[in-house]
Amino acid sequence: MIDFDFRPATPGDFDFLFSLKKNAEYEAIKAVFGWDEEVQQRIHHEEWQEDQPTIVTVGGQPAGSFLLQDKGEHLYFCRFFLLARYHGKGMGSKILQYCIELADAQRKPIQLCYLQGNRVGSLYQRFGFQFTSEDNAFVYMEREPLI
Repeated sequence: MIDFDFRPATPGDFDFLFSLKKNAEYEAIKAVFGWDEEVQQRIHHEEWQEDQPTIVTVGGQPAGSFLLQDKGEHLYFCRFFLLARYHGKGMGSKILQYCIELADAQRKPIQLCYLQGNRVGSLYQRFGFQFTSEDNAFVYMEREPLI
């Protein structure tokens, strides 16, 4: 298992986070919407203005990101990306478990969505997330808290 830590994102992470998202979602975005670099840069800027994610670090170097937003009645899990070299090493499971424990402690469900064609859905299912709906672009899931 790889040791990793969390830290808040800083303005210096902005470009890393765009590159991380592009590497993780390029094919899925291209298949669903078509990839337009300007549009994706604008969306990234808007997301950054809304809220900054948590940076996952390995040896002090950025390795991924996630964001767990409190929406009042539920938590929303998003911007969950890891550099490809860390896929399949248990990091994603540990991060997801951490977020689930936070949600359970608050007795709040976690909602999320992901792009059609993204293989992350199987990870979410293993952690108890249930399908709530889907459309041509996205799959929506929710996990109720363990009480």
